[in-house]
Amino acid sequence: MPGPLDAGDPERIGGYPLAGVLGEGGQGVVYLGRSPSGRQVAIKVLHARTAADPKVRERFLREAEAGRRVAAFCTARILDAGVAGGRPYLVSEYIPGPSLHALVTGDGPRTGSGLDRLAVTTLTALGAIHRAGIVHRDFKPKNVIMGPEGPVVIDFGIARVLDRTGTTSELVGSPAYLSPEQLGGEDAGPASDVFGWAATMVYAATGHPAFPGNIQAAVMNAVLTREPDLSGVPAHLRPLLAACLAKDPAARPAVTALLADLTEQGPPAGEGPLPRRETSARRVRSAAAAVSAAALLLVAAFWLQEPDVSGEAASPSGTPPARTSSPGGGTPSPGGDPASSVLPPAHSAPVWTVAAARLESGPVLVSGDGSAVRVWDPATGEPVGEPLTGHTDGVSSVAVTELDGRPVVVSGGDDRTVRLWYPATGEQLGPPLTGHTGWVESVAVTELNGHPVVVSGGYKGAVLAWDLVTRKPVGTAIDHPGGIESVAVAELRGRKVVVAGSRDHTVRTWDLLTGRPAAAPLAGHGHEIHTVAVAELDGRPVAVSGGHDHTVRLWDLTTGKPLGPPLTGHTREVMAVAVAELDGRPIVVSGGHDHTVRLWDPATGKPLGPPLTGHTGGVVSLLVTEWQGRPTLVSGSQDRTLRTWPL
Repeated sequence: MPGPLDAGDPERIGGYPLAGVLGEGGQGVVYLGRSPSGRQVAIKVLHARTAADPKVRERFLREAEAGRRVAAFCTARILDAGVAGGRPYLVSEYIPGPSLHALVTGDGPRTGSGLDRLAVTTLTALGAIHRAGIVHRDFKPKNVIMGPEGPVVIDFGIARVLDRTGTTSELVGSPAYLSPEQLGGEDAGPASDVFGWAATMVYAATGHPAFPGNIQAAVMNAVLTREPDLSGVPAHLRPLLAACLAKDPAARPAVTALLADLTEQGPPAGEGPLPRRETSARRVRSAAAAVSAAALLLVAAFWLQEPDVSGEAASPSGTPPARTSSPGGGTPSPGGDPASSVLPPAHSAPVWTVAAARLESGPVLVSGDGSAVRVWDPATGEPVGEPLTGHTDGVSSVAVTELDGRPVVVSGGDDRTVRLWYPATGEQLGPPLTGHTGWVESVAVTELNGHPVVVSGGYKGAVLAWDLVTRKPVGTAIDHPGGIESVAVAELRGRKVVVAGSRDHTVRTWDLLTGRPAAAPLAGHGHEIHTVAVAELDGRPVAVSGGHDHTVRLWDLTTGKPLGPPLTGHTREVMAVAVAELDGRPIVVSGGHDHTVRLWDPATGKPLGPPLTGHTGGVVSLLVTEWQGRPTLVSGSQDRTLRTWPL
């Protein structure tokens, strides 16, 4: 929140009236102002005493030059610059939100998929900065703003344009995040930013600096001579960050290789692999990987017999059309399965979750690819309205239901909240639903007594449900110490039952109203379970689960017994499952980190044809819908694309 203007503050700078103070440092003040068109802007102006210093003025002007060269998606866009009363000022886009430093200080370290998405998005921004020919030279938590649409990198005040030469012996920046070569007075290149990025990620993950010290000299000595303190960094990130914090800049990985590793792709040609690392459940689930039960069960609209199992999601006529070639903006799959098509929306991050809805204007897709929920027209590939923003951390899962005859999007996020949205208007429906003490992994929708109900599962093991009409909690809260990665809702013996995939390697079932176990744990997976779906096969309720052990398993919810042997074929973790009908018989669909989508006959346990290929990253979300009377699969991936597959 901006602070009030003091008596000594100006009322306007240039043509911009001021509304408050966003921050103040040793060299200047940042004000909140308004442009002539009425939009909020940030105005950075030098103190009078520093404006007289030629070196400071030069750095200030360099910030304007550098900021204009960088792609707008990853930073606050520079709008104007000038001089007022002898003091240079810089006008940029105002990005509401705390700095990463303030967020960690106030809320604690980033964890799980929120940390992974932060790493990917900030590294993507760093790559864009370098492609613009800029070395930032001061990448640190205070220069990452956690905006409503994702992190942005700010403050190019000491950036250096790559096509210019020159070094400086003056130390400018925060020592804990400066590379050894910068502290040694040497020129800084892109590898210096990789060092600062890694040090920033250590702080984001742990709340402590990679190179601690009580005084500046101690910090500088640690950067130059000691190994980084990586205690508390998740195991899967530790080797990667250690490589980035190498003393020798030549030994640090390139940004492209880092991105390839973080998004589960191989390193680009000509760049060596990064240190091998183990894959953890939380790292790759990003909750949307544990696809929302509502999205998974949209297929129920055209073949399941129990409407409550489907969660009253979009009807067949309300689901979006999928394309098998390239009408309306879809492009045929280059080099992948010839039947697939890439939907045109270019997501800014992996597509962790996807669902479908129908607005008055027609069918839409709903996706989460960062800290925003996005609505797309699948026929044109154009966004419908502005992104639905409000989550302060990654969006993990989305589902769709109806309230008062209007479609409502339900989203769960790593900010520990569940939020409701009218997708037609972008309006958030009331305050967020709270109660989770950890990030919300998964959301599902169902119905009780004619009211829509959302069920949410949290990483720390809580299962919470709310009546969306009254906004009051439903049933008894469930607390499962094993942790929850995915939830769905089924009907068993006339009762609503929560079905959850757990990190304790089991599928758990609880009575939604009483919170009591509905059956013994369903055990068989050899590792944590990332995703679950529910369906009805041959008149009996069935759960389908996919796990870290590369298998898909089917369970009879009435008897608690497995239905046949596990479905094997994936060579990496199974991150998404769905159930559909093909030619009058049920099929199971699965997506994994091996970049494939696979179809299975649940009666025989055999694959139906070869894997569907085309994605260049892990498949982390699935949606089965109907178009023109035939089922169509939509898959979301860490490669930031959606693909459609006619079944």
